[in-house]
Amino acid sequence: MPGQPGRQVRAAVFSGPGQPVRVTGVELAPPGAGEVEVAIAAAGVCHSDLHIVLGEWQHPVPVVLGHEGSGVVAAAGPGVTSLSPGDHVVLSWVPACGRCRYCRRGRPAQCQLAADVVAPGGVLHDGTSRLRIGGEPAYHYLGVS
Repeated sequence: MPGQPGRQVRAAVFSGPGQPVRVTGVELAPPGAGEVEVAIAAAGVCHSDLHIVLGEWQHPVPVVLGHEGSGVVAAAGPGVTSLSPGDHVVLSWVPACGRCRYCRRGRPAQCQLAADVVAPGGVLHDGTSRLRIGGEPAYHYLGVS
């Protein structure tokens, strides 16, 4: 949660136009309500990430890139009942809340929750970030990184 101390993890960070993507230490706060922390085993580099690096899409920086991958649940936040530490998972930036009008109509790929995270850019579903670099806030990419 915001304000709670985090632990250091390594992440692919993009700081802005003309800057290289670098793998560096990032402070990761514990997962919030309804969230899980995943120890990444494999991750893909998607063209969406490249759009950010090339400046073709705007996004607040510094941003931890990456929104596709798989791994093992390392920690679960309050209210998480369907996953436990040790569970193997695949990450998706398109959640399915099961409650919005699209999910109720059988169209989970159009879930409003995904649109809410992508539109403002750089934050999680609760409007905050779990990431810090050098004590300063950093941004998530597509609600996953």
